[in-house]
Amino acid sequence: MGHLERFELGGKVVIVTGAGRGIGRTIALDAVRSGAKVAVGSRTTGELESLAAEIKQMGGECFYHHLDVVSVTSIQEFFAAVIAHYGRIDGLVNNAGYNKQAPILDYGEELYDQIVDANLKNVFFCSQVAAKQFIAQGGGGVIVNIASQAGLIGAPGRGPYSGAKGGVINLTRTMAVEWAKHKIRVNSVAPTVTRSSMAEQAMRDNKAFAESVRTMNLLRGDLAEPEEMSGPVVFLLSEAASMITGHTLVVDGGWTVA
Repeated sequence: MGHLERFELGGKVVIVTGAGRGIGRTIALDAVRSGAKVAVGSRTTGELESLAAEIKQMGGECFYHHLDVVSVTSIQEFFAAVIAHYGRIDGLVNNAGYNKQAPILDYGEELYDQIVDANLKNVFFCSQVAAKQFIAQGGGGVIVNIASQAGLIGAPGRGPYSGAKGGVINLTRTMAVEWAKHKIRVNSVAPTVTRSSMAEQAMRDNKAFAESVRTMNLLRGDLAEPEEMSGPVVFLLSEAASMITGHTLVVDGGWTVA
């Protein structure tokens, strides 16, 4: 394999959860541009249909299926459908997540459970099912978990989310250690606040949050773009990252070091 080919995903089957919009959609598109076949899931299959149509226009392959990442039954059904379609999987990007900002004192149990399940439980069980399939195929495979800078530093107004993303970062390390013997690599990417309808609404609703984005993203002074998160993910999926596991790649414009 040549030097540049190590950065490609030629023919690999890559799953992206929460791929209907935002970072997940961009990751799916960039994985296809890098040579992968993708399988995408989310609760909003209408968005997946338009993504699949866009990928088909590019000359790529995209299989989509409904996926509710807080339901283990739905996760199992989704993976079974992907494997029935492609026959194997080579990579998983755990991108699906959810957040709603509030002071810690204002969260009730229902919203807490919703946020933690959507950000931590989903990573645990999607990765578990993927790892079992990787092992059944004879070993090898890559998992990239989308964490957050909020899992590395104090994140006022995002208590359950920050706790769950901190959990994702340490779960990544534990999975990497347990599954190294199967040649499965597990890493995470910790994005800064990235452009999406949800982030833009949070900026409008919370002036202190908007000001922190402008002052703490040292390279941008604004929201990061989804494309700035997808490149690091594709790198970690590729053979160029063959000696990297258990690592969290922070993509935050300098926020956490400042």
